[in-house]
Amino acid sequence: MKGPAMSAPQLNPASDVTIDGATTPIEFTFKGRRFRIHAVLSRWCEAGGWWNRISDGKYRPDDQARALWRVEAAPIGALTTFELERDELSGQWIIRSV
Repeated sequence: MKGPAMSAPQLNPASDVTIDGATTPIEFTFKGRRFRIHAVLSRWCEAGGWWNRISDGKYRPDDQARALWRVEAAPIGALTTFELERDELSGQWIIRSV
């Protein structure tokens, strides 16, 4: 008997992401509302295209590396958990799942 199917994470563009001067997000706009990050629950990197480097070990800027943060963020009142993703090449932010 198969278990319930896992749904794919929703990808939603995050706009107007404010960072702390380096790359850590501190605020963002989602669906027209401004959210303040109260806590970073975890942070990790996903290196895409690792198979391109496996034979020669050379880094290629087009390998789709991503930096991700799982955060608790809230507008005034309600605290919600988001997963933010930043494309290391383009610098674009998206909300990976809600």
